[in-house]
Amino acid sequence: MFNFFKSKKAPERRLTEASQLQQGDMLTVIDSFAYPNWLKGQTLRVVDVQTYQYQRSAEYELVLESESGQVVFLQIENDDGEQWAHFAIKIQRDDVDDIFTLDEFARIFDEEQLTAIKVQNSPERYSQFLADSYQQSEAPFVCYFHNKDYRNKPLPSYEDEGGEPCEMICLTSSDESHGLNIEIWEGGETEVSLTMTRPISDIVDLFPGDDAK
Repeated sequence: MFNFFKSKKAPERRLTEASQLQQGDMLTVIDSFAYPNWLKGQTLRVVDVQTYQYQRSAEYELVLESESGQVVFLQIENDDGEQWAHFAIKIQRDDVDDIFTLDEFARIFDEEQLTAIKVQNSPERYSQFLADSYQQSEAPFVCYFHNKDYRNKPLPSYEDEGGEPCEMICLTSSDESHGLNIEIWEGGETEVSLTMTRPISDIVDLFPGDDAK
């Protein structure tokens, strides 16, 4: 009797963990001094979900935007049953020169062995995203970038024409709390990101969006 009148409205999505976030959803970051002022305590919207495809695995990156237009990237890692949030920001050539000096940074590309690099200057706007030094963790490798969310779809075959090839160089701090990632695209365009690893509990609220896809 009580099920006779059924609502035609679709049930609202429930988000129980950050890995379920889709384009249009929102999250809130903890209000902590571990984050810069523009990020701590802020609610950010997922504006895109991207895929980095490797030979035997893939990583999914959420593109987040604050109300003021600041962009930060988020990857969620599962490690032995624990989840970690990798927040990343892109920096420009002048920032690289300010933080490392271009000559010091160039050693990453020039030296055959895995490179260690020290931070020469820590600008306040990037201080939470910087370690004192970084060590290259592995040799450069190639992945394929897809501007598409493949979490619930079959991945295309590796080296598929739909993916954009990218050479990756990854460096990490000694305690693995910070990273320095370099992406080299066809034509030589280079993007540099600073990464900060935080407990997944730093994401304190999740909100399903009306336009989630």
